[in-house]
Amino acid sequence: MGSHDQRTKDIAALFPEAVGAALSAGSDTSVARLHEAEHRLYQQQASVVVLGEFSRGKSSLLNALLEEPDLLPVDASTSTRAVTTLRWGADEVITVSLAGRGGKPAEKRRVSRAELRSYLCEAAVSDGEGAADAERLSAVSISVPNLKLRNGLRIVDTPGVGGVHRAHSTAALGVLPMADAVLYVTDALQPLLASELAFIDVIARAVDAAGHPERLLFVITKSDQSPDAEAAVEDVRARLRAVPGLEPERVTVVPVSSHLRLHHLADGDTEDFLLSNFAELEEKLWPSVSRSRALLLQQAALDELESVTASLLAPAEAALAVLDTADRSEQERLAAAAEAREKEAAALADGAARWPTELAEAMAEVTAELRHRADSRLAAAWREIRHAYRVDEELADDHQLLLDDIAGRLALLVGELGEVARKRAADIHGAFARRTGLLLSAAAPRDVAAPPLPVRSATLRQGPAQRSSSALEDLGQALEAAVEGARRGAEAGSRLGELTWEVAVHAALSPRAGTIVRVLSSGERPSESPAAAVGRVLGGVVGATLSFARQLGWLRDVDRGDRIAAIDQALEPWEEQQREFLHTTLAEVVYAYTRQVTEDMRRLIEERRSECAITSERIAAARAAVGQDRAAQRTTTQERCDTLRSLLDRIQRLAQYVPVRAAS
Repeated sequence: MGSHDQRTKDIAALFPEAVGAALSAGSDTSVARLHEAEHRLYQQQASVVVLGEFSRGKSSLLNALLEEPDLLPVDASTSTRAVTTLRWGADEVITVSLAGRGGKPAEKRRVSRAELRSYLCEAAVSDGEGAADAERLSAVSISVPNLKLRNGLRIVDTPGVGGVHRAHSTAALGVLPMADAVLYVTDALQPLLASELAFIDVIARAVDAAGHPERLLFVITKSDQSPDAEAAVEDVRARLRAVPGLEPERVTVVPVSSHLRLHHLADGDTEDFLLSNFAELEEKLWPSVSRSRALLLQQAALDELESVTASLLAPAEAALAVLDTADRSEQERLAAAAEAREKEAAALADGAARWPTELAEAMAEVTAELRHRADSRLAAAWREIRHAYRVDEELADDHQLLLDDIAGRLALLVGELGEVARKRAADIHGAFARRTGLLLSAAAPRDVAAPPLPVRSATLRQGPAQRSSSALEDLGQALEAAVEGARRGAEAGSRLGELTWEVAVHAALSPRAGTIVRVLSSGERPSESPAAAVGRVLGGVVGATLSFARQLGWLRDVDRGDRIAAIDQALEPWEEQQREFLHTTLAEVVYAYTRQVTEDMRRLIEERRSECAITSERIAAARAAVGQDRAAQRTTTQERCDTLRSLLDRIQRLAQYVPVRAAS
């Protein structure tokens, strides 16, 4: 049915009619809900995550794409040290987040573009030109008055996959499903490595590229240095055939020259722009981002329109039923039914209501299910890991590569469990709402919970602004939570290296006895959103995992046979520790969802009480009407019902043409 833009216009055209009906009914709550939903529909916010090996030109690419030549520091040998989020801001503000370390508290510090290099560039820090506390850097946030970001676009730049800050890249796996598009950057001078293809496999599964190829785009930089850019494109497609489930022919691969584009920005040479091929990149990128985002925004708007319209129709239909009968006993029956419904709504809001307890019990079952799934999936992951380093000599020889593999698997497992938690919470919410007859409101787009999760929930509403921010704010918060979690996780992992892992390794591999210290999560009930909770969990898992690398360094001096046995022994206690860690943190995540569902149910109950009160008023007015007044009131009520039914029918017909993007 038409284009995405036309469908958005068709949906937007329904709002004035719905708002008019709400105003006519005197429902200020419905008017506010509709205005909020209409505003979200027009926001068109979107997100792009940029990934790739280090030194592939990601920073230059983003500078060229945003037409900001000196925004991100660039150097031929520079590796970006932290996840960097770029967004719109009326004034330029660059903030570096510094982790607590060496007795110094965690803090956020505003810096200039010139100062950013001393924090963000690995080369600057390595050469002694970095800021005094650059080692504490955990994330960078840049707000800039750039027109390409004005409509809500958020771009997330990540450290190189193979760089020294690989923990951040692994943590970034957790936010991929929240992205409207992922740009994977390679260059024309270096073919895709086997390690890259393995990482691309992870990315493709996280964003469901098999079902939604438009969400994963490949950019080949340095095309001006290649004798044949098209050959480079074909080489990338050929190598991508090794990624299971990915159809290279359906994936966008664009060769560009950031160098020529930046030259064009400096001197305005049209030929430089044409040769840079940035026109094709933008032609492919922005529509992909817009389509992905539009589907979620459209579905959310239609959900809210349907919910509000149905809530307005119910009192009108109840009043019409009274006006259509002269039988006083039937009128009394209808009035009594409305009164009973109003009492039921009041009972649901009563402090003695059973549903909060039943909800807690249902969510406890979710915790048990997640624990069982965690045990099963973790055991399977460890079987695959043990098999992998037996058959792959590179994994057995390169302990960092092995730890990267383990971290990636754990990141995806945390994501999978987070997604299950989201879905179960949404199912339970829907079941309770149906059982109580509550009318569901729309889910805010991207009710995210983390890796490879959220997209959105058809039933679980994000909630008002004071509880949870916009979808893209959630993306940024979840990212920053994951990154900060990775930093804290790495710090905890350092302690683990000195305590847990060190003791475990020596207890398993030497005659010395030792006690395995189990380090769990903070133990505090989370006050953040489920998205941030999972991000924090993910960061802890990834950080602790990668910090273990130095504990395996001595294995390089052991022959292959002994090395495999030694790795087996070193990792054996770790599996159990990870299992218990997951059990504890999953309980935190479920608690966060329980709180969110509880708050939403209370909001729905209050909306029900308001609807019931209006219904009772309408029925009372209908019963009081006599003679000519009764006929006029019936005509007015019938017209209101017909209008609302027609509106509801059009909403539902439009909804048939809005496919919901599948969860990863």
